[in-house]
Order: sequence, then structure tokens, then C-alpha cells
Amino acid sequence: MLFLQFREPHVPLISYPDASPDVAALLQAWKLPAGVNLALEMGPVETETLLIERCKDADAMILGWAKVTRGVMEACPNLKLVSFTGIGANDYIDFEAAKERGVHVANTPSYGDRTVAEHTIALLFAVSRQVPRFDAATRGGKWVQEPSGLELKGKRIGLVGFGPIAREMARMALGLGLEVVAWTRNAGKYRRNFSTVKFVDLTKLFDMSDIVSLHLSLNTATKGLIDAALLNRLKPGAIVINTARGGLMDYDCLEKLLEEGRLYGAGLDVFPDEPLSGGALKSKLRDMPNVVLTPHIGFNSAAAMERMQRIALDNILGFFAGKPQNIVV
Repeated sequence: MLFLQFREPHVPLISYPDASPDVAALLQAWKLPAGVNLALEMGPVETETLLIERCKDADAMILGWAKVTRGVMEACPNLKLVSFTGIGANDYIDFEAAKERGVHVANTPSYGDRTVAEHTIALLFAVSRQVPRFDAATRGGKWVQEPSGLELKGKRIGLVGFGPIAREMARMALGLGLEVVAWTRNAGKYRRNFSTVKFVDLTKLFDMSDIVSLHLSLNTATKGLIDAALLNRLKPGAIVINTARGGLMDYDCLEKLLEEGRLYGAGLDVFPDEPLSGGALKSKLRDMPNVVLTPHIGFNSAAAMERMQRIALDNILGFFAGKPQNIVV
């Protein structure tokens, strides 16, 4: 399905080839700036050929989940900017090809900081009070009140990374009465404004935390950083929460620790392979009542989605106005 906004031949053509129905409705409801030349189509783009067909004349692209390969760029000779609706643009866009062809790439930082932090807290509550277990029992006609849950006040949460999401987490965790420790390579940058957060090295964080929550981007320096050696340092009865990226952590080791009863539980929104299907996640993790799984939805709230789309569009408008922003390539 296709609709066009302000189809003026003298202004750059912006293509949005894979918008969801909700995004389409949102953009249709906005009063777009005069002169915006937007071609929007809904639905997944499952082939390179279809993506090229939708974007072949575009000067700029707003990108959801489609893959912009070298072949796509070569077939779109006018393309100057891809504005990715998210953070990890390198998972969807061939950066090397973009550099070679002079195609800039922008992302949408900070659109979901609060939303992801809130989802992290939601997972923490769900695990600590074993909400899915009791929900399933109650729906099944059983009145089960054991085992007891955990009270979070006074517990120590360790934040791995201290970017915008982790900083939102720190504020909320402190408000809940948790003690907050954190690890970051730039601790000195934050000590003054976060005097109630104790910054420690990574091994000490795993040694001393009752809860560990991951808040790192995935790159060559962080891939597999949370390995078996670190996970085995966790205190008996600890909780692990990951709303960052699955590739940060050794999920096989996590499963083993949970199976052995060494951890209280885990809340996982991200996985090494997504979307999950078949054997993409160990079946034992799927079946553990103290493990709460969500399908990478930490970013997904109505407020965050609106911020994301506005930033993505502003990236393009700023670029063609000579004021580029959020450029990663």
C-alpha cells in the first residue's frame, strides 16, 4: 500500500519502504513541513528486488527492518542518506558500501531511553516476584502462593555500561531503594552528577551485585564480554537482566547456572539470534518458570515510536538543509 505526501519534483524524494501500519497512521496524522516529498509503503520488504523497486528514485530513505546492501545502493543512484529508525544501523546497512559510494547513514539515538529502562524494571519485577509463573497458575485454576518472591529494597543492582538507558535505570533503581553500582570505561565523566552511584571494575560488579543489568551497545569490543568467567562470579541467587543485545553474553553459561539453581532468575528481551525460532534459544530456558522472555520489545512504546519517527525524519530534513545530525557513516 502506497501513499504520497507533497509530491513536488524540485525537492528530494524521501522513501520509507517498510513502514508498519501504526507508523503509517502516525505519519499521516502529522502536519509535515511544507516541501516534504515522502513516498511511503507499508509491509515487510522480503527481497532485495522489492526494496530496489520501492527506493530506486529516492534521494533519502527512512529505514525500518529492511536490509540495505551494496546491491541496493548501486541500484539507487540518487541515494545520499539512509536514516535508520533505531540505534544499531550496522545490522541493517552495509557500512563499507555506504562509505565507498558516499551514502551517509544516520540513526535515532535516545528515542527509547526511558522506555527501555522501564521495560528493564518491568522484567526485574516480573522475575523477582515470579509474575509469569503465578499468572499461568491462576489462569489454570490453581491457587498457588509459593515460592516466595524477593523484595528489591536494599538489594544492589550492577549496571554494565552507563549510557543514557543505564542512567535512566540508575535514577529509577535509586527511587526504588536499590543500591546502584556501575561499570563504565568513562566513570570520571559521571561521578559528579551521579554521586549516589558507586563505580567499580567489571569483575567486582559481578562479585557484589544481587542483580546485574546489561546496558552496552554491541561491537567488536563488547561482543561476548559477559563470558562464563564473569557469570560464574555471580552471587548465589542473583538475577540477570538483558535488554541490550544478546551477543554481549554467554547464554549457554547462563542456562547452566539457572539449571543448577545458582541464580534466582533471568529476564531476557534480547537473544544471540533473532527472531527466535526452532533451536535459536535453548529449550531449557524456554521452559524455566524463573526466566521471563520478551521478543525484543524494550524499545516499543507509543511515545518512543513517535520520538523515533520524528528523529528519523528530522535527520533527513537537517541533512538537506546543510545541518546534518546523528550521522554514523
